[in-house]
Amino acid sequence: MNSEYDFAIIYFGLTRCIKKTYSTHINKVFNVLDNNKLTYKKFMHTWNTNNGISDVLNKDNGTISQYNIDLLEYNLLQPDYYTIDNENDFIDNVNINDYFYQDVWDKLGDCEKGESRLINVSHHLCMLESQKRGLKMVQDTNYKFKYVMFIRPDLTILDDFPLDKIKLHKINIPNVDHHGGFNDRFAVMNYQNSFIYGQRINELLEYRKNIGRVHPESYLKYIINKYKILVNQINFNFNITRP
Repeated sequence: MNSEYDFAIIYFGLTRCIKKTYSTHINKVFNVLDNNKLTYKKFMHTWNTNNGISDVLNKDNGTISQYNIDLLEYNLLQPDYYTIDNENDFIDNVNINDYFYQDVWDKLGDCEKGESRLINVSHHLCMLESQKRGLKMVQDTNYKFKYVMFIRPDLTILDDFPLDKIKLHKINIPNVDHHGGFNDRFAVMNYQNSFIYGQRINELLEYRKNIGRVHPESYLKYIINKYKILVNQINFNFNITRP
């Protein structure tokens, strides 16, 4: 049995809209790897909630709507390893006041020196925890991997994965939607650096206390700079597909 693979592919976060996105993952990522005779294993960590419903923020008008979580659509991506946990169990054991400062929100609102929206802080915590648990799944297999890819399942991918542009000793990040930091929706790196990237939730509390608000792209840039990892920005475009 093969114990060495080129890629560990980690899907993380809620599995919303896979019905609309999965064919682009097959055509733009898996087919590229297959055509280059590269080996990989697919891992997926995702969440359910107590009532099977999740909130989504409309960034255009700030309203919050809800959608039903489809617990079966993950099969469309055919992960080799799959784990689903209860999001409420996780977030109920987090002191959200350590990450979201109500007094700062009341005074300044959503701005660089203020706060991120509470729903965004909560969602980001869940996303980071999902990455961490997905990485633990990879570690627990005891397989050897050259690269680790983190990818959201709700991305509609527009470009072929630029395999020839990937650098082993850098973090490879799409050169799009950096929002003052680095895009955090997709990344490829070597196995060693995957623990810095995939376990960055461990340092978020210190960051919020000493640096600033929980802002995903800014926080990712802080971690990359802290550990002095070189970044390779690649041309790889996609859209988030929302319910």
